[in-house]
Amino acid sequence: SVGVRGPAGMPTLSRRSKIAIGVGAAILILLLVGPRLVSITTDWLWFSDLGYTRVFSTITWTRVVLFVVTTIVVGLIIFGAVAMAYRSRPVFVPASGPNDPLARYRATVTARPRWFAITPAVIIGLLAGLVAQGSWATVQTFLHGQQFGVRDAQFGLDVSFYAFDLPFYRFVLNLLFVVVVVAFLANLVTHYLFGGIRLGGGSSPSMSTAARIQLASLAGTFLVLKAIAYWFDRYSLLSSTRKQEIFTGASYTDINAVLPSKLILMSIAIICA
Repeated sequence: SVGVRGPAGMPTLSRRSKIAIGVGAAILILLLVGPRLVSITTDWLWFSDLGYTRVFSTITWTRVVLFVVTTIVVGLIIFGAVAMAYRSRPVFVPASGPNDPLARYRATVTARPRWFAITPAVIIGLLAGLVAQGSWATVQTFLHGQQFGVRDAQFGLDVSFYAFDLPFYRFVLNLLFVVVVVAFLANLVTHYLFGGIRLGGGSSPSMSTAARIQLASLAGTFLVLKAIAYWFDRYSLLSSTRKQEIFTGASYTDINAVLPSKLILMSIAIICA
């Protein structure tokens, strides 16, 4: 089932193997998507029978838009992290030996660099889109939130902020946290594969200037997001369950100890960023 060898000495698949892989992938997709299509059809029939097709279409389109937008945004971020590391790679990377495995990987990727950047971006983007579309209710409540006319005693914000806005901001922050961490790892691995980061001794620096700048920028972005998260943590104290056996809400400790500590941590995160 193995044909001739490719440009980097890697074996290429024969036509029969490619057909078998394609059929297997089609069966896998059918097994994954089939039950979901049956579930969607059943829900559509049920909503139609009750006269709430508009509700069902709103939920469906919200999920579709969330999936598409998240997939594109996350995919572009991951693609950018890999592409920047690849374009700023050193011109010459000395091999550690005649059987250096990284040299073979570099030769293979150099033959098709676009696939090296596009493939992980597409896979991670699709996974992020699948996760994000499950938060359709959070997005809809944010888009259609209304004022309650009642303000909290601590921050003076309308209570609708805690019901409609804060969960959405948390959703966006959590998504960005994951994306930045994955982009950092993708950039790190790419720099390592192409010699921007070299392990071991020697007189030459172990990390190139481009790798240092890019990784530091991603780490700084993560710390900025952490500072923003600390800021929103203050509002979450008003629904704290620290004293669940007595009441739900901000306790004396939350207001006089935890709240100032959140501001201190936010300041530290900004300084570190």
